[in-house]
Formats: sequence, C-alpha cells, structure tokens
Amino acid sequence: MSTAVSTTTDSGSTEGFTAMASQSVGASSMPSNSANGEDDRRLCTIHPSWCTETGVHDDHFGATHVVMGNDGRELLDARLLDLSGSDPVIGLGETDTCAAEARVKAMELRKFADALETLADKMDVSTSGEQPGNPDTASCPDGLSFCTGDPADHEDPNEHIHQGPFTAMGAHRPYAGRHGEGILAFHLSQVNHEAPGLDFAAGGDWPTLSLGEVDELVNDMSAHLAKLRAARTQLAGLVAGRTSETAAGSGRTWTYDDIYGIRHTITCPSWCTTDHAEDMDGTRHPADVHHQLYSAVAYAEYTEGYEDYKSWQLLCAHLAVSPDSTVSPAYRVPHVLVEVAADMYTRPLDPDQLAEFTETVAGQLEELRAMHPRLTAARAEWAARTHTTTSAEAA
Repeated sequence: MSTAVSTTTDSGSTEGFTAMASQSVGASSMPSNSANGEDDRRLCTIHPSWCTETGVHDDHFGATHVVMGNDGRELLDARLLDLSGSDPVIGLGETDTCAAEARVKAMELRKFADALETLADKMDVSTSGEQPGNPDTASCPDGLSFCTGDPADHEDPNEHIHQGPFTAMGAHRPYAGRHGEGILAFHLSQVNHEAPGLDFAAGGDWPTLSLGEVDELVNDMSAHLAKLRAARTQLAGLVAGRTSETAAGSGRTWTYDDIYGIRHTITCPSWCTTDHAEDMDGTRHPADVHHQLYSAVAYAEYTEGYEDYKSWQLLCAHLAVSPDSTVSPAYRVPHVLVEVAADMYTRPLDPDQLAEFTETVAGQLEELRAMHPRLTAARAEWAARTHTTTSAEAA
C-alpha cells in the first residue's frame, strides 16, 4: 500500500473531516460588502497563526493535512477547528480531539508507520525470492550468529571481520542533517576470534527543529534506544557464551549429591551464571537446582500506604530453567520470569508470551509519556489559578 501526505487550505476539500465541521463548512466565510475588497483579503484576527479563512468569518479552519491512499481516496485527515461558540479542537477523521489526545494518536501513528515499513521490508524479501534470516542458521562462513556474512569482510584468510546489521536513527529526518543514512548508528562486530563488541557512531549536525520535528526525534530516540538495548542484550549473550565456553572447559559440568544421597551430573546451559556452590552441600532436592541469568536491576520508589516510600525492584527479568521442577512443565524448559514489582512475578514466559508482555509494557510506557505534557499543562493551570486567587485575596 502506498500513501501520500498533502496539505490543503480549502475548508471544503476534505469530505467529512469532523461531525462539527460538516455542519458549518458552508457558512465559514461570509462575502464582504466592501467596495474595494480589502475586507475579503484580511487575515483572521482571532487565530492568525493557523486560521486560513479571510475576511469576516465566525468559524475558523486550519490547513488540512491528508494521508492519501494509492487509489486517490483519503485515509486520514486532520486540521485545527474553532467553530462559532466552541473551543478550538483538532479534527481527526470523524472525531474532535484535544491536544493531549492528539499527541497520543501521533505516537500510535508513528508506531503504525514503523510497522508499515517493516511490512514493506518483508514484502521486499518475499518478492526478491530471498528467505528471511534464521538466527539458528548463520550466513557467516565462520558460523557467527550475528554476522551478516558479507563476502568482502571474509575474503582475507588472515582477518575475518564480522559485522551485524547496521542500525541507525532518523534516516532522512531533518535532525540527521548531512548524515542521510541516520545518526547514532551501531552494529555488533568481531575480528577473527577476538571478543565481540558494539561499534557506535554518534555523529550529527546541529539543525534547528520545529515542535513537530522534536516530537519525531523523541519518538525515534525511544525506538532507537529499545533497539540499542536489544543489541546490548545480544552482546551480553555473546560475551556470556564465550565466558561459559571457557568455564565449561574448567568445570561447568559438575556433580552433586542430593538430599537422598543420589549423585547427579549436571551440565549448565551456556548462558547460566549461577555459581551452584550451595547446590553441592548435600541438602538439595533436584527440583531446587536452577540455572539462571539475571538482567540489569532497575529500582523505583513506591509504597502500599501513603508517605512510606521505599526503593523496590521494578520490571527485573531473569532467564531460568529448572530441569526437575515439580511445579509445572513450563519451568522445565528455558523461560523468563519478570519481577513486575517487589516479590510479584509473572508466570514462566515462553518467547511469544514474553514478546506480548513486552508490547504491553511498551504501550504503558507510551501512556506515561503522553501523561507528561498533561501534567505540565495541569501544573501551569494550577499555578495560574493559585496566582489569581492570591492576587484577589491581596486586593
């Protein structure tokens, strides 16, 4: 699907842009009786920064922003409106929207645009006859899972340069300036059998951004940070894998006697960082032997009652498996547990369930971001009210 975005100032060019506007669009401008026609060309004095109506008028209409489908029909339109006797609103499709609601919808539309680009990428892969990359089947001749396998990076028999996919923020955005492919670029890298790392470029210009472009920057930075965190997690896994390979050669296969005196031989998964020293004291039930990898810990202050705030862990995850668990089969295969709040955990999550949980948290994060401008406006309104009350009392 292809779309086009256009802007028009014709107040009657967008069919059914809101229920309010459809009742008044025909009467938005009244003809002037001025002999020289100067009143007909006079700009709006009520909303001069956005109203496109001229002359004498009661209803105010801003420029219409339209997304067009490739069939020539409108997919979505938006414009500022101030109909006689009402407060200004944003006409979004068939609904009237306040500023805070519009910002939430803008975030959703940016996510939609990202998803649309992802669909386009998948379509390119399908139409080119290529198969999507399989993380279990590396194209790298040396078998590195993250490497794209570029032949030019592997042609020197003495030096193989392994590089992951290039990720950058804001390709062709105004804030990227002369860096057309984006800024804050990064990719995983490794030379021969050295330790893997993450190459990072932070170059950029100093463009002056409009408010809308700042919103784009904030949204892109949020998405880019999520990708950077994912790359960090991937790098941590690679480093942990190298560490565990070294450890496996020096004792990661170990034995213990359980509470019944039965001897067990255990081989840890490559990602396990558990010490297991306490599992070797002869008091363990097999169900109590766990392999675990903990994520970074985050803290936030909250409380069950007023004024008793403490710093607790928040949204901390760990990868785990308990091969002999008696609780549930879900614990006997690798899974993730998320400590949502202090001592409150999710069920053991499989990959699809973790992805769904992550999307839920991401959605709530957008809700928190949307609440910020509302809080800022509410504080300003409250301060103005307090100032007015104080001035009245002083008088």
